[in-house]
Amino acid sequence: MKMDSLPRLPLEWTPIYPMQRKDVVFDVFKHHISYKDGLPPYAQARIIDLMVNRLIKTRRYPALWVSVETPGVWFYSELKRLVKHKIPMTIQPASKTSVMEQEFYQPIRPTYIHESDIPVLAPRFDPTDYGIKESALRVLRVLARLKTAYRVEIASLTGFSESHVRNLLKQLQAENLIERRQIGKYEGYAIRTKGLSLAHRSWNIPKSVHFTKYRGEFRYAAERHRRVSRRWRAWLEKAYPNVEIWECWTEVPLFDGIPDALAWGRKGEYEILFWLEVDSGHSSEKVMRRNYSHRFQNAYHHAKRLGIPIVFCIMGSPWVVDTFRWCIPVTNPWVAIIGHDWRDFGRLPVYEFGRWHEDLSSSRYFLASRSPKELPFDPEQYPSKSKGAKIIKLPMPKSTKPKYSKGYEDADRRYRGGSEREE
Repeated sequence: MKMDSLPRLPLEWTPIYPMQRKDVVFDVFKHHISYKDGLPPYAQARIIDLMVNRLIKTRRYPALWVSVETPGVWFYSELKRLVKHKIPMTIQPASKTSVMEQEFYQPIRPTYIHESDIPVLAPRFDPTDYGIKESALRVLRVLARLKTAYRVEIASLTGFSESHVRNLLKQLQAENLIERRQIGKYEGYAIRTKGLSLAHRSWNIPKSVHFTKYRGEFRYAAERHRRVSRRWRAWLEKAYPNVEIWECWTEVPLFDGIPDALAWGRKGEYEILFWLEVDSGHSSEKVMRRNYSHRFQNAYHHAKRLGIPIVFCIMGSPWVVDTFRWCIPVTNPWVAIIGHDWRDFGRLPVYEFGRWHEDLSSSRYFLASRSPKELPFDPEQYPSKSKGAKIIKLPMPKSTKPKYSKGYEDADRRYRGGSEREE
């Protein structure tokens, strides 16, 4: 067996002795996952697959025990659905301290080992070893997914206040983990190679593997579209203070769809998902109906399969929200559908499962009343820019090249009858 790759895997070796002999074991390795790591279930499942590939190359009959720290059922269920079971595997909550052979999805084959076969593994990531706080590490992980972002976007996705995030960004910048960068019209933050490397270590990703395509957002969106989706968690917490949000991600693969933002939390004793779609209004009603009918069926299937209610929200300009009501094929008792003006931050309509609700009238009134009727400054001190002299374009001179016939008139004369030619 090849042992070269094992020291790069941050796993724990937890063998099971089925025959009460030290030389015959079930070769079980343990991997730890937390919902606070800043990665959606899809990305965590890909990390597990990468580790499994390494174990297959280095051990004869390996098995994997995945320990998941999660307050609810949804994250745990998504990992079970997304992981590829190439070897015997079991996914258990973090509260479980031991596993048995019967809890693995496939039977484990025993392995005969010697003292030289005892694996030497890499240690699990510990923030104290790198001199970084948990709060600063959370900001770094969010930036590792987004690559570049504004402070308000980072504050929303981390769940911290903007003032706290400002201090954390200064600390990370002082350690050369991130840098300030121009993003569009304004200045934001970008993660550096050193910070990205530290974020990968914190996720216990095996060394020398390609994880970029699984880590970040899956699609590129315009600036306003991206800003609305990244502020989805802060939007929800302000609009629904009685809902506890556990985690939020942007552009997360979910069955066949990719929501612009997905928030996962709890209301009372029940888990709930908040699915956001941001529409800039560049599509026709026919295209919207075709696109959203498929996404609705995806949301209905996901909610019914797991028994978790979903609030499906469409955000965009008023005409988009107004048109969206005609794009809803059918309603489902597991899904509530709401629409809202994307200019009105922190306000959302009341949701009701199996029904459609929008608050365009109240948003229009609020936005109109919020705008002052009189400007707080004298507009005369900002004179309009003088327009330059109008450039008069002269018509293009006619070409002096001879015109060549396309042949239709000549062919017509050639093939006309003799009586026609005499005329």
